[in-house]
Amino acid sequence: MKKISLFVCLLGAMLFSSCSTKIACTSSVSAITTHVEQYPTVADLDINTTKVEKSITWNWSLFPEKYTLSDRKENLVAELLKEQSGDVLVDPEYIYSKKPYGPRSLTVMGYVAKFKNFRKATDEDIKALNAVNGLPRVKIVSETKRFCLHK
Repeated sequence: MKKISLFVCLLGAMLFSSCSTKIACTSSVSAITTHVEQYPTVADLDINTTKVEKSITWNWSLFPEKYTLSDRKENLVAELLKEQSGDVLVDPEYIYSKKPYGPRSLTVMGYVAKFKNFRKATDEDIKALNAVNGLPRVKIVSETKRFCLHK
């Protein structure tokens, strides 16, 4: 009888005990406010006037393909830019063709461009950026000749 009552007491103690952990904070936290000022950098774009193109072809597969069409586009553009020593492809055009259960092909065409003459933005550059974007995102602080972003 003593063994049963001891067993019942131990079982009751285990049922009423908790397995969770309580974490108590003993310190207070204060908010830190930050402010970032960004000085725009602009560059000229030297665009080649000759249109270049690159193509790839692959066969249809019964199993799910390893690369998606967007992956193939990005890789094809990267290969084209590497071959032409360019930084960006301007006005890219893609031609994708496929036959049912047959070969697929992807062609990319565009103008290869390189960035040059990186510099800090001038007042004229900021005005041009605001005119293109439509919204005045950059405020010019005239007395210190620094540019501040505001929203």
